[in-house]
Amino acid sequence: MPSSPSVSLLIPTHNNARTIGETIDSCSNQTFRDLEIIIYDEESKDATRDIIHAAAARDSRIRVLTSETNSGPLRAWRKLLYEARGHYCTWVWSDDLIMPRYVEVLHGALEKNPSHLLAGCNAYRYYYPTDPNIPVPKANLDQPHPEWELLNELYPTAKIKGDAYALGIFAKVYPVTQMCNLFKTSAVKEVFDNYIQLENPFGFDYSRMAYGNDVAFLSELGLRSGELVQVGDPLVVARSTPTSLTERLIKKDRWQYWLQYTWAFYYGWSRCRSLSPRMDKLISLALDRVHFCNIPYGLKNRLWPKHGNPFRAARALWFILRHDRHFKKDAGPDSMEAYLSQRT
Repeated sequence: MPSSPSVSLLIPTHNNARTIGETIDSCSNQTFRDLEIIIYDEESKDATRDIIHAAAARDSRIRVLTSETNSGPLRAWRKLLYEARGHYCTWVWSDDLIMPRYVEVLHGALEKNPSHLLAGCNAYRYYYPTDPNIPVPKANLDQPHPEWELLNELYPTAKIKGDAYALGIFAKVYPVTQMCNLFKTSAVKEVFDNYIQLENPFGFDYSRMAYGNDVAFLSELGLRSGELVQVGDPLVVARSTPTSLTERLIKKDRWQYWLQYTWAFYYGWSRCRSLSPRMDKLISLALDRVHFCNIPYGLKNRLWPKHGNPFRAARALWFILRHDRHFKKDAGPDSMEAYLSQRT
């Protein structure tokens, strides 16, 4: 294995025996070969370690790290980041898959644009059975299944400004997961620690309940990049069970989930005020949505809203109905840029 591969694929694991083998295979079978695969397992009690050690024995590009304690997701991701030797890197979640040309396409976009700090893509998604006794059906990555959904509605491949990308995440034009992006490793190391724990007035522990860290992190990288390429093709397969941690939180307290994400936008964008002359517009949008989400969250949990201005909440709803892809199906790169170009 080269001492300095071009790309590092970083896989965190914890009790993922049902899916980790297929995840590793999707990384090993990339058309782009100059890469390393680093797997970091924390405290697995199932067969995960047997599977990852067997994979490392088959492929010299795989390196395995383990820990007998569980530090939580963000610190596990950080451990992997600082082990990465590649010029570019990304995290690959241990129940997800990457398409065979994932690295080839995104690496190519970054090599053609050497000032860019990240390049992204769309994703497929589907659910596999919750019952651990039912094997997870093997995915055919050479022929995507017609029942796989798109994680985000179709959008065109485009080179966009960093602030329009941040708004595109906010408006559900682009995916929010780190896995849908390939990053310049040196830039990630400058930004990642800013978003392990996000100060907030609600008592949310972002280091353990990692909902929103990704959008703040992605926004800052996009803003630092100035512009970046987003590829419309789905190059990731996001898989989960109907009872995954995220699905359970959404069913139990949807408004906590959305409030955590919305506060992360506000927190991250506030840190980045100097990175674009249009940041005040973005920060105001995020704060409006904090007010919108905090009212139902407070009512559900019998808490007085810390941010509950009805005028700001109404403005947030107006933006959602007019510009967010949940409702505005033709929202895309052009509409994000058009919104930011409007006079305040």
